[in-house]
Amino acid sequence: MTFLAALILITSLASPLSLSAKGVDLENGSITIALRQEPPNLDSSLSEDTTSSKVLRLSNEGLVGVNRRGQVVPRIAKSWDIEVMQMTFHLRDNAKWSNGDPVTAHDFVYSWRRLVDPKTGARGSTLFAHLIANADEIMSGELPAQELGVEALDDFTFRVTLSQPASYFIHIASTVNYFPLNQKFVEAQGDRHAADAKNILSNGPFIIDEWVHSANIELSRNPHYWNKEEVRLEALDFGYITADSRSLLNLYNSGDIAELELEEDILKDAINNGLRIRKVPRNCIAWVWLNSRESRATSDRRLREAIRLALDRDAYVNNIVALPGTERIDSPFTKALRGVKGDFSSEYPTPEIEYSAARGKALIEEIRAEKGEVPPVVLLANETRQIEAEFIQGQLISKLGLDVKVDKQTFKQAIEKQRNGDFDLARVGFCGGSLTDPITYAASFESTGPFNDGGYNNPEYDRLINVTRNTIDPVKRMEAFDEMQKLIHKDIPMIPTHQYSYVYIQDQRLAGFQRYPIEDFSRGRIR
Repeated sequence: MTFLAALILITSLASPLSLSAKGVDLENGSITIALRQEPPNLDSSLSEDTTSSKVLRLSNEGLVGVNRRGQVVPRIAKSWDIEVMQMTFHLRDNAKWSNGDPVTAHDFVYSWRRLVDPKTGARGSTLFAHLIANADEIMSGELPAQELGVEALDDFTFRVTLSQPASYFIHIASTVNYFPLNQKFVEAQGDRHAADAKNILSNGPFIIDEWVHSANIELSRNPHYWNKEEVRLEALDFGYITADSRSLLNLYNSGDIAELELEEDILKDAINNGLRIRKVPRNCIAWVWLNSRESRATSDRRLREAIRLALDRDAYVNNIVALPGTERIDSPFTKALRGVKGDFSSEYPTPEIEYSAARGKALIEEIRAEKGEVPPVVLLANETRQIEAEFIQGQLISKLGLDVKVDKQTFKQAIEKQRNGDFDLARVGFCGGSLTDPITYAASFESTGPFNDGGYNNPEYDRLINVTRNTIDPVKRMEAFDEMQKLIHKDIPMIPTHQYSYVYIQDQRLAGFQRYPIEDFSRGRIR
């Protein structure tokens, strides 16, 4: 892209505020940054992606948070008591919504019931809801939402009854899907809840003042926030929303945005410009879904194996992704997960994935001999990762002779098509944040799991995942997870490619931006 073309794109994306904004505005105590895509959903009951989560963590908060060491810290709850099957949270009495209403235990009861109510239509956001007593029965329509194992003992005491022992549930309570909701406000918005800035009520560090869709989101310091003294910025604006990495790098170089996560297509430019490249680890994995549904070409296990054999993951990770801290991985579980006494990956090493284009080609010929032809394969891709989709497409065409069509969609549309199983292959990123139990990733491949977009269905896998849920014996649990990763290796519903880090550039005047184990900019400041 020429400089003139980039300038035209930037100008067309910017609102009047964006055009006058500075990356770092010392006089007004504000910063301007960017998003690569429009947040698909700022309704905390429905949010499933990291972009929406990033905005929600600025404008709202839950019972607890997680610091940069991965430790649970107080937020709306000032303390809590943990028993085997119950957790009781004692809420602070000075927490308020941005309209002045107090945040109470009733707001959590309403929010958590709404999450599991089938009428809400939540899917991936309910991944861990089964840990709450009666949640499964409610989500299947057997019980009303009022039977969920949550209760307000009084205005400022919230109790959760679990369906099974799960010591890691305290970390689940820090995620955006378990933030409180003000029932009166939500019901007054009807179908418009969280659709625009005026339809969102905040209880966190910032208020969303304006949301110009696909252009910018403006946030200002929340005067009603219980811990407002800890919030140092007067405003934090997402002044630009665009997937064009080079335009974003130009904005950073010109001082219009204060920080930028780097992608592979601009890393070399950033280095050549003499910018300081920073990175932090992430509990995140990338993989390629191979749709197992009978209606898809990839329902044939031989085709799935051929694709895995022909995909040069070393070249993909080192030459295409090529970001510092990125590491090829053979397991569906990241190396950040805990085992019995140490790291799960060290205690239970996974079989190495073989790379052999010749063997892959032989499997394709076997399919052709039997069926006459191999159907065209559809690779679903979102607008932010085109170079990776093109690499995978090129590998399968050149090495296997497949007809591979790339279905390019916006980020929001790609998520929807992925959820509906409308693909043969799809490149996926999944982050566990502060959750270090293997169930975080294992649940994605359960036949009835809300994130099982590839339609994987193996009764033995489901049996094993139930073993992990019905015992507190750490050895039995980890042995079951080990058997699950071996089944994934054998059945090939997905191809793990890499574990990645967060690589970024940042104005040297900024401090306090947390990127690990979760991304939380709410305590950022100008120094």
